[in-house]
Amino acid sequence: MDNRLASLLIDLSAMSDEEADQFVFEKYIELYLDRGQESRRIGVRPAHDDTDVVFTESRYDHAFGTSREKTSRPYAKDKFDRLRGERVAWIGPVIAGEIEDSECWVIPPKDERRDKKGRILNQRLYLVRPERYVVWLEPSSRRDGWWFSTAYLAGFGDVRRFCQTGRQAWAHKNIP
Repeated sequence: MDNRLASLLIDLSAMSDEEADQFVFEKYIELYLDRGQESRRIGVRPAHDDTDVVFTESRYDHAFGTSREKTSRPYAKDKFDRLRGERVAWIGPVIAGEIEDSECWVIPPKDERRDKKGRILNQRLYLVRPERYVVWLEPSSRRDGWWFSTAYLAGFGDVRRFCQTGRQAWAHKNIP
């Protein structure tokens, strides 16, 4: 594991699920949210290419939740995911392009979503391949830039599938 990523891991082992969820929520607010707007907190952080990535308080449950019943309700977000929570501090450095062996991929939408100008609304995927850690960004149709969607440890097959459907836009080169 990259030394910087290892230093950013948060140990949640001594906390209950509720305590860990609250701790990670407060850390998410501290790291990524700056101000209130229309009764919700938002923040803007730079991507590797200096485009804006907007973080919102409302994405927390989606980004750090998982399903209690993976077989019957695979997409439910009704349980805090400790593995995601431990890595809350990884998101900013990964999207900023500061982590060795990280990559940025452009992933076309399955449904050919387009904005009002007819442009395809590709997603952006940041990948730290040795860790299989992914950060997903959604395109902003109202402004240039991105919305933070989620971040998690992906399976080998998922990483392979993501990369097969997309194209690599950028990679952090490991220069000795």
